Amino acid sequence: MRNAGRLLLWALTLAACAGGTEEAEEDLAVVAITSIVGDIAAAVVGHEGEVEVLIPIGVDAHDFSPSSQQASLLASADLVLANGLGLEAGLEDVLASVASDGVQVLELAPLVEPIEFRDGGALDPHFWMDPVRVGDAALAVADALDAHHPGGWQERAASYATGMEATDGEIEGILAAVSQDHREMVTNHEAFGYFAARYGFETIGVVIPGGSTLTEPSSAELADLVEVMEQSGTSAIFAETSQPTALAEAVAAELGDDVEVVELFTESLGEPGSGAETLSEMLLSNARRISEALG
Repeated sequence: MRNAGRLLLWALTLAACAGGTEEAEEDLAVVAITSIVGDIAAAVVGHEGEVEVLIPIGVDAHDFSPSSQQASLLASADLVLANGLGLEAGLEDVLASVASDGVQVLELAPLVEPIEFRDGGALDPHFWMDPVRVGDAALAVADALDAHHPGGWQERAASYATGMEATDGEIEGILAAVSQDHREMVTNHEAFGYFAARYGFETIGVVIPGGSTLTEPSSAELADLVEVMEQSGTSAIFAETSQPTALAEAVAAELGDDVEVVELFTESLGEPGSGAETLSEMLLSNARRISEALG
C-alpha cells in the first residue's frame, strides 16, 4: 500500500508538471517597445498572453538604448511589436539581431499608410496621433498573431478599432471650438503631422527641426521660428511631457506674455493620475489642451 501511495503521488506530480508545461507553452510572450504600442498590444492579446513594455513611461523613444537585461527580454519574446520608421533609432541593431535569431518582429507604422513629414522625403513614424490609424494597427497585430498563434485576436482588435473610431469622433467634437483660421500649431518637434492631416490643422513651425528629438536647433532657426510666430499671431507653443521645455519657453519669452507653453503627450502615455494612462485618454487629453490653447 505504501508503494502504491508513492506511485500515485509520483503520477500526480508528473501530471502537474505536464499541465504546467502545457500552460507555459500556451502563454504568449509579447514585448511592446513603447507604452503606446503596448496599449494596442494589450487590447489585442487580452488574457491569452502577457505583454511587457520595454521603454518606461515618460521616456523618449528617439533616445533610448536597451540594457542587456532588456535585450534578453526581446530575445525571449514570441512577438516583438515595434513602432518602426526610425522612431526607435537606438534599438534598430538589437531588433535586427533578434529578428535574425527567429523572433517575430512587427513594425506597425509602415502598415498604416504612413505619410511624409511636411518637408517631404522621410516617412513620419508618429501614426498614433490619428486614432483611425491606431485601429488599423490593432488589426495588423491580430493578423500577425493569427499567422502563428490562432486565437481570438481579431474580435478584440475589431473592438479596439471601434473604440478608436469613437475617440476620433470625440476629438472632432472637442476641436470644434477651434475656428479654421486658428488651426495653426507650433510644436516641439514634428510629431503632429497625422493629427494635423486628420483634423484640418497646420504645423507652421517646430522648436526642434525634423522628426526626431535628437537634433538641436541653431540660433538662426530659433530666430526664424520667432519671426514665423510674430507674423502668424500664434499664441501657443506645444511642448512635450517627455522632453525638457526650456527651448520652448525661451522662444515664448522672446514673444512676450501673450504666448504660453502647453505640454502635450507625444512619445509616451502618461503616469497614473495624469489623465493619459491609455492611448484613447492621451489623445483626448491632447485635444482638450489644444482646444483650450487655440480656441
